[in-house]
Amino acid sequence: MTNKLAALLSGSVLLTALAASPGQACVGRILNLTIDGSPEQKAVGQLMATYINERTGTTVNLVEKKQSTDGTCATDVCIQYLKPALASMGGGEQSQDEKEGYAKAKEYYLENKSVVWLKPFAFKGPLADQAGASIAVPIAPRDALGKFPVLDRVINKLSGMVSDTMVHEMIQKSQGGDAAAAAKELLKAQKLI
Repeated sequence: MTNKLAALLSGSVLLTALAASPGQACVGRILNLTIDGSPEQKAVGQLMATYINERTGTTVNLVEKKQSTDGTCATDVCIQYLKPALASMGGGEQSQDEKEGYAKAKEYYLENKSVVWLKPFAFKGPLADQAGASIAVPIAPRDALGKFPVLDRVINKLSGMVSDTMVHEMIQKSQGGDAAAAAKELLKAQKLI
């Protein structure tokens, strides 16, 4: 009886230790993050890549590709803007309220495209076109989140943190320099890593 109790307790301790370090589930894995090549998305992409790597040990490849016009994501994670995604849903539903539009897009893309809309950033893009600017949202195919079990929670911690100011600062610091070092510096300044 004592041996069974000891085995049960040691198993519980092991499970608790594994649950306490969720990032270990992604260590050594490679994640592809699609960006459209604009300065804003390069900055946000580098911030995300550095943060994901620091928090999980996952290697993140930035893949430059034209942004999907149908709100889908061909890699593991993409950055989508709300207004074009709403327009591609059909029916011309352009909500003036971002929260309402985000909720509609989140539900639509999950049900119709198996794409999960994570929590939006505070960043609005594209910055060059303020009249057409809309919130930037990290999105991921449902099956990609199955391969990276803590990815959604890790990325959601950036919600509200990646602002227009932070993106501008990242663009300025990374021009002609080391973008990964600039991202690390900014994330440390925000106490994210």
